[in-house]
Amino acid sequence: MGSPRYNFSGLQAHTKSIRLGAQRAIRKHRDGLNQAFSDFNKFIADLECRPPSLDRNVRLELSCKVFNHVYSGLILAEAGMTVDAIICERSAWEAIAFHWLVCTKPEAATDYERNDVPKPVEVRRKLEKLGVDVSALREIYSWGCGMAHVGRQGERFDNHLQTSLKGSLLFGGAGSQQDQDYLLGYLPMLLYIFQRPIMGAEDPQ
Repeated sequence: MGSPRYNFSGLQAHTKSIRLGAQRAIRKHRDGLNQAFSDFNKFIADLECRPPSLDRNVRLELSCKVFNHVYSGLILAEAGMTVDAIICERSAWEAIAFHWLVCTKPEAATDYERNDVPKPVEVRRKLEKLGVDVSALREIYSWGCGMAHVGRQGERFDNHLQTSLKGSLLFGGAGSQQDQDYLLGYLPMLLYIFQRPIMGAEDPQ
């Protein structure tokens, strides 16, 4: 192997160039991004005004968690780090699922207090027993795991093949504009999904 092609300063310049290319997608989604974060702020403010309780406090903690995962995912998507943005998405879905569980069964907040939160698959099973449709949740989470884990499924985010015999590895990330556009539009929608555990149901008081 020859001399290193990347150093930290070079990687910073590389990321800056990717972000410049993402500006069109950001402008396209700016109104939606601003609206999603504004609406989520109202949701948090409403929770903060409710009488203190364990489930209310856990829901606030989960709100912070999902917010940070979504925001981190947006930053990573903008920088061309698509797989890492998907990992943030998958983590956001874990917070969403447990929030749904606390909303439909407030005593589940006790598991959080004891640091005994069930594994994601167990959370989905509990939701299913409570009558919550988790089919989309299961499919999306499974897809995210496939992209994030080591294997061929998410390979296209780490290399660019010109032909079957010629290509390059994407050190430092270099997500396609199509991927950036999709993630910048999709990730803020998770903030809305977080808020409604059952479609059409009223938020528990």
